[in-house]
Amino acid sequence: MGVIDFFLKYLAAPAGQYRAKALRRCLSIAVAAQALLPALLFGQVMQKPLKFEDVTAAAGIRAEMRCGSLEKKWIPEANGSGAAWLDYDNDGLMDLLIVNGSGMDDLRVSASGRIPTPTSQGVYLFHNLGNGHFEDVTKKAGLSNPYWGTGANAVDFNNDGYTDILITNIGVDLLYKNNGNGTFTEVGRAAGLSQKFAWHTGSAFGDVDGDGNLDLYIASYIDLDSFPLDEPAPVCSFQGKPAFCGPMGIKGGHGVFYHNNGNGTYTDQTKQVGVDKVRPSHSFTAVFNDFNHDGKIDLFVSNDSDPNFLFLNQGDGTLKNSAADLGVAYNNDGRAQSNMGVAIGDYDSDGKSSVVTTAFHQDYFPIFKPDKSGMYEDVSPMSGLATESMPYLGWACGFADFDNSTGTYLWTANGHVYPTSPQYNQPFVIFRQQTRYAPIYRYPEVPNNSYRGAALGDFDNDGRMDIVIVPIVGQPVLLQNRTLAENSWVGLQLRGTVSNRDAIGSAIRLKSCGKTQFSYITNGDGYMSHNDSRVHFGLGTCTKIDDVEITWPSGKIQLIHDVPINKYVKIEESGR
Repeated sequence: MGVIDFFLKYLAAPAGQYRAKALRRCLSIAVAAQALLPALLFGQVMQKPLKFEDVTAAAGIRAEMRCGSLEKKWIPEANGSGAAWLDYDNDGLMDLLIVNGSGMDDLRVSASGRIPTPTSQGVYLFHNLGNGHFEDVTKKAGLSNPYWGTGANAVDFNNDGYTDILITNIGVDLLYKNNGNGTFTEVGRAAGLSQKFAWHTGSAFGDVDGDGNLDLYIASYIDLDSFPLDEPAPVCSFQGKPAFCGPMGIKGGHGVFYHNNGNGTYTDQTKQVGVDKVRPSHSFTAVFNDFNHDGKIDLFVSNDSDPNFLFLNQGDGTLKNSAADLGVAYNNDGRAQSNMGVAIGDYDSDGKSSVVTTAFHQDYFPIFKPDKSGMYEDVSPMSGLATESMPYLGWACGFADFDNSTGTYLWTANGHVYPTSPQYNQPFVIFRQQTRYAPIYRYPEVPNNSYRGAALGDFDNDGRMDIVIVPIVGQPVLLQNRTLAENSWVGLQLRGTVSNRDAIGSAIRLKSCGKTQFSYITNGDGYMSHNDSRVHFGLGTCTKIDDVEITWPSGKIQLIHDVPINKYVKIEESGR
């Protein structure tokens, strides 16, 4: 349907919300066309083919992933786990955390109230040695996980200068406090995290009440009280073949909100904050970001087969689900999708964050783009991504400038959930938008695994973003970016003083050679994983940054000149 048809539909529509909806649809075409302009203007800056090298074995990354049986008779066996980049020893190098799954027998043991014996394969921590190699320091660091691991996150939750670790589980969530000497101590119970056996997935840290301390939201997938684990496994059908059951037909879970007390402890304030008012849902990814650009951090949650949530910060310590009102609960067709991963980014440099969610095979990945009114419109059909993403069942995803061209790529880790499907093994894919979105890179060319979690990070500090991908079974994949483009770049490592130390919730505007780029420090995006928290900007052929403006979570605006290029730069919040 063209612009004229949409406009006529608008004129014919009844007054009120129906006419407004018709008008928004009409305007969405113009919005999509506007979104293409930056790619046309800037997308050709020193572009060369993307090149990545699998350096997993050479780097010393050895981890054997597991997620139940190969047959996948139970839904816990289908969803995989995540990874996190973090600098746990403050040496300026990104270390790697990988969370592993488990098996149904161990899950039954932990569901009965007994704790399984921790193994060396429940979680992995690899220390970056700085020469392209990593050392497995899991045991030395004091990390273990006896439960079925799902999500990985890493922040400085107590603002003591060291990055801590959160592992979410089908079981009990584990919070590992960084001792500052290369070791960790598990403090979940002492810190106030629930000890109830639950199926938790993604997590997100953000300062909801603006007190400088990171609050925590943990998403839930299924209510285990209503999900029997005893054999035999219930049998459902997919395309005429036996398959595991769920998530539809199984009661979803309720997410948990923890308020940071500022003394190393948390208090469950799920009811007080208001996130308990939504119906039980099958939630995967939770992300803290300022989605309505009012200076207060909000919470987006992607849901599998249920409408998504967008909890807007009311400024009084409460959150209100406004996903349907703002247009992110459903896709452009008005359907709830199987949304797994979440990518947050300003892909067209308009100063506002757009939201991409991955979805099921033969569905499409929506792009929720905000307009001037603050409403979001799914522009995926007009951008070409709807068509190009249909072959994939997507999980982790994100935005990145892989060649420092000032353009933005969308990457997705993919894999089907049913081993009987011919599309079970799928590649990691990078999409590029020029006139329309199109896949320009796949790994491997011949798919040989089914991927779930993934994390973006520059482990060798060369300004080219690398990525680790976590499969459902077998070895993770570390792809080192070897793209030959000779473009400039800069990386910013923000440190809050009045704000939380990780500066989550900050907005960054960078000007260089007549172009303005925007970025935001979020937490939780991807899929049950944590990306390198440093902010990366490609500069193209530009060799000078005009200025960098940072709006900190405290509300303070800091303007910085003479920022050097082709290196990582630490910026501390002024005004303490």
